[in-house]
Amino acid sequence: MTPLAISIHPDAKAFLAAAGEMLYARETVNNLILGVSERLASDPQAYENPFFATVSDDSAIWLAAVMTPPHNLILAGEALTEKGFPILIDHLKTHSIPVPGVIALAEIAEGFTGAWAQQVGDSAKVNMHMRVYELRHVQMPDCPQGSFKAAGTVEIPTIARWMQAFELEALGKIHDLDLPRAERLVSAGNVFTWVVDDTVVSMALKNRPIAHSITVGGVYTPPEHRRQGYAGVLVATLSQHLVDEGYQFINLFTDLENPTSNKIYQAVGYHPVCDFWAYRFTPPDG
Repeated sequence: MTPLAISIHPDAKAFLAAAGEMLYARETVNNLILGVSERLASDPQAYENPFFATVSDDSAIWLAAVMTPPHNLILAGEALTEKGFPILIDHLKTHSIPVPGVIALAEIAEGFTGAWAQQVGDSAKVNMHMRVYELRHVQMPDCPQGSFKAAGTVEIPTIARWMQAFELEALGKIHDLDLPRAERLVSAGNVFTWVVDDTVVSMALKNRPIAHSITVGGVYTPPEHRRQGYAGVLVATLSQHLVDEGYQFINLFTDLENPTSNKIYQAVGYHPVCDFWAYRFTPPDG
């Protein structure tokens, strides 16, 4: 067996050529790193200055890494993943590549964070505990009043406000209202809503399509319309819509600190697969 070595890949296609077989062997577990990479393979301008790396020997790839600044480093790997941490960290440190944090399977994220603290000196704090779910068969809930539809241009201002509110509430991120982003997502057919008496009461997004699956996210119901069953029926109907389009299964991330959403998704057929942790790094003088 040759020593482990790092390979830096020039683009997403080269990265997927190297790591795709390993990543697709567990498509749901690796849906985040695959979704970002597949998007960049089809649209290289989707993110600026992406970083792609693998750590391997002559027998296998042990660690795969993707980063799209300013977002966290995404990691994926197999049983001996931790053996690749020092090599990857040494490359990032030597080339002065900023790493704001890491997101990965809980055990990978925790192990990498410890190695990062030891080699770089940064402290780390968990900023989200997530659970990854998979759905193959929808369990349709009792249907409240209303109907399912793709969002149209008239809803763009509402979708923009709701995306801003969702990111503040679910992710703790404060952003300016982003109408162009909402327009892009609506125009691409990625935003779906539940409508009652011509009023939009809930939204959900489809994103990160990969070989056999796609992810549902951005589920948001404004406070005045909650506890009516709208989010559950919207997610269930959207999930069935995506299965009908030919996806074999649907993925979804939840915040483990939100028991209500976890209960809703399990009720419509989502089953837990694994836990993901996201850490943010703080330099010693930060």
